[in-house]
Amino acid sequence: MRGLRHRKPFDPETARRMTFWQHLGELRTRLFRSMLYILVCTGVAWFYKGAVIDLLTVPLFRYDPEIILTVLSVQEAFLLYIRIAIYCGIAAASPLVLLELWGFILPALRPRERRMILPVLPLVLFLFIAGVLFIYYQLVPVSVAILLGMAKIEFNIMLTVDRYLNFVLGLCMAGGIMFEMPIVLAILGYLELVSSRSLWQKSNIAVVVLLVVSAVITPTGDAFTMILFTLPLLALYFVSTLVVWLIERRIRRNTATGG
Repeated sequence: MRGLRHRKPFDPETARRMTFWQHLGELRTRLFRSMLYILVCTGVAWFYKGAVIDLLTVPLFRYDPEIILTVLSVQEAFLLYIRIAIYCGIAAASPLVLLELWGFILPALRPRERRMILPVLPLVLFLFIAGVLFIYYQLVPVSVAILLGMAKIEFNIMLTVDRYLNFVLGLCMAGGIMFEMPIVLAILGYLELVSSRSLWQKSNIAVVVLLVVSAVITPTGDAFTMILFTLPLLALYFVSTLVVWLIERRIRRNTATGG
């Protein structure tokens, strides 16, 4: 009884604390589950690889139904099928992987940080999907039409399926990543690392930076595709500036009211 009287009261925060090896064990478990999600989704995507390739070649055949895609090696088609299935598997499993990531970092967050991050997770997925769809439906058809139109003047067109799909997937992936710009700048604005005033004043520098980024991440080296890719990024930059301004306004209002 004496030992019970001197026992410290139960503290949920203390109970949630784990040793380094416990954190490592949980990380291993969550990584294993994430890889399992990706493997299962990749296996399912393998059976739909033909439909995915048909979807990705729509802009090309809409421009010229007579174009024939070729392969240059025995194993090229097989390796391409594997890559398509893996890409689709990662994309399909990404919501579950994000949930595993959220579950891992959740115990380390304060209630205020949880309320801030939780709405961001679905927004990250939404912006990535929006970027991929925008590039696929707007940039890819225009790029295909103009670039192949210029090539037709001097050359006979013969495309390999591997390089064409790398072109489309590279553009779509880059678009999905770059559409996360509002999230990144909003977080930096919330942490008061950037301000809407500085973003607005340095917009001329942002144009140059976005042009350089577009030149690096676009799968082609032509200036036309680079400029087409930069225009929506520039629009996103100014949208991000507005988001940061709204965050600053909310912070000022909470400070004034003592919230």
